Amino acid sequence: MRLNLNQLAIFAKVIECGGFSAAGQVLFLSQSSVSKQVQNLEIALRTQLVDRSGPKIRPTLAGEVLLAQSREVLALADQAVEAVHAATLLRQEPLVIGCTSTVGGHFLPSVLRELRRREPTAQFSVAVGTADGLAEALEEGRTGIALSGGPLPPGRYRSERLAEEEMVLVCPADHPLAGRDVAPADLTGETFLLREAGSQTRRQLADLLHRWELTGARTLDLWGTEGVREAVRIGLGVGLVPRRAVRLELRHGELAELTVHPAPDRRTVLASWTLARPLTAYEQVLLPLLREAARVTAGV
Repeated sequence: MRLNLNQLAIFAKVIECGGFSAAGQVLFLSQSSVSKQVQNLEIALRTQLVDRSGPKIRPTLAGEVLLAQSREVLALADQAVEAVHAATLLRQEPLVIGCTSTVGGHFLPSVLRELRRREPTAQFSVAVGTADGLAEALEEGRTGIALSGGPLPPGRYRSERLAEEEMVLVCPADHPLAGRDVAPADLTGETFLLREAGSQTRRQLADLLHRWELTGARTLDLWGTEGVREAVRIGLGVGLVPRRAVRLELRHGELAELTVHPAPDRRTVLASWTLARPLTAYEQVLLPLLREAARVTAGV
């Protein structure tokens, strides 16, 4: 035989509420209706589930066993309903992936290519924002999955470490300190190129300047990794960027690395996903693709 989920849920509510009448009030059913459903369940299982002899009903031994199992069964049923709703959303709304600008520019494209190959009809877009903006979007369920180069502010989401990125301080190729090991004091006269407000790279460079005792150094505000990279190339200053963002420029001699001690910390790339709603089917496809891309990156 197969259990009737509706009868199972009513039975569990009766035990939880301590009576048929109390359960009926919660379920918006009459006492007789609730009693009849539990009785039908007992008939189907050919055993008594509820001891009705005292002033307050309680489960029999068989009822206790069924109650313990029913919690798991009903939870699985709820998950199935959520999965169906997620699949429905899949065909109604495009996949929106949140990310910070640096991660979006250098980690995400290969993932999107693989997603397009596997799901050619998928409609997706990338929403670039600050860490605070991504946390808010996850908190509200507007974005299901977000990528960031560091921890996000607390919220209703889970995070998973995907990879680590090496951060480098770069300078023009003809800089007098290019190719040399330098101490922070050697950088006293430099202009440091800062990312936009809210950028995790900006915070990291500000922390570095504090550690290097260069908090009074000249700075210049720019936008995005590309802006910093181009400004360094034409000699406006030195900047902190992920190594992957300037790999070609370093290889072809367009930029040079400043090897400073203590060196910049590596940056963690995180995937975070919302708890405000179930993940859609496309979002469930995306998470393993992100993990695979991280493994490939680690092997390069």
